[in-house]
Amino acid sequence: MFKNFITNNRKFKPTDPEYQQVYLINSMLLGMVVVFTFFFFVNLALFSLYAVALLDFIAAALAATLLRRFQVSNNVRQGANYTVLLLAVFLLGYYGFTGPEFYSLIWLSLFPPLAFFLLGRRRGLITTVIFLSLLAILLGWRASLWPDGSVSSEAVLNVGLATLCLTLLVHYYEVSRQHVFRALATQHRQLQRLSVTDTLTGLYNRIKLDNILSHEIARSIRHSSPFSVILADLDFFKAINDNFGHMAGDQALMSFSGILQQYCRELDVAGRWGGEEFLIICPHTDLTGAKLLAERIRAAVEHYSFAHGKQLTVSLGVACFIRDDDASTILKRADDALYRAKGKGRNRVEM
Repeated sequence: MFKNFITNNRKFKPTDPEYQQVYLINSMLLGMVVVFTFFFFVNLALFSLYAVALLDFIAAALAATLLRRFQVSNNVRQGANYTVLLLAVFLLGYYGFTGPEFYSLIWLSLFPPLAFFLLGRRRGLITTVIFLSLLAILLGWRASLWPDGSVSSEAVLNVGLATLCLTLLVHYYEVSRQHVFRALATQHRQLQRLSVTDTLTGLYNRIKLDNILSHEIARSIRHSSPFSVILADLDFFKAINDNFGHMAGDQALMSFSGILQQYCRELDVAGRWGGEEFLIICPHTDLTGAKLLAERIRAAVEHYSFAHGKQLTVSLGVACFIRDDDASTILKRADDALYRAKGKGRNRVEM
């Protein structure tokens, strides 16, 4: 029940980037309602501090109103702003009414971390500086009105320095945290890219091609739009490895991947299917369009000067999606067409 409330009836989940902010906003506002209500009764019944009790009552009512508003609106940025503003106004109003006492100055330590965590490093720092500046002006203006001995200058100075140190520490923590998050985000993007990329050619790997193929089949069924696949296999590739070494073979594969990237359209997806075999997925393309693309690739390879000096050719098999196809059946037809191209002398396109 409490967890539902603290996450706005589960509208925010732990995987959401705003989850921690939502948790903190709800916790702070609920805590303010409880604390301000408690001090309202204490100041009213025990100490007869009616002005302070009225301030506590107003703060509790505002906190409850903001909490309810945030539960309905789910506006995280607005909720963060209002939470920080409420705490700032209450502290300034409290010290303006009563003057600082040593125990009450301790509440200043809440403001810097709350501002940084809810508003971010830059806005949190600006807000904290503005708040502390207003507080210093207020204390200087009201100092002559406080009873003698109600507060010592040493207490104010110590608490002020402690709050300044806390602000700097929280700022340093936020800077470090952002650096860590950026580094983790960069590593995450690199790992995501590596997980779907063939390390040698830079094209998509078989895992990614399987996912894209499944997506294209679902899209084609849903929208009744055509798509085709092309399987390409470099002819006599084993002879390159045997005669010139595996480095020459790797260079040939990288050169061929460059040809694919050059001749494929933006909507086409090319990847390494395995060994010297490559797959091209052609969305919104019928059999005729896919055959034209395959012929352009075949001609480009035939006239390309590979690094090892030996001329290479490529055989290609083309298949178009049929309504009852799944990934295995369309790839089987493309593979059959590729083997026909190999059987008819290589360096050709078959459909």
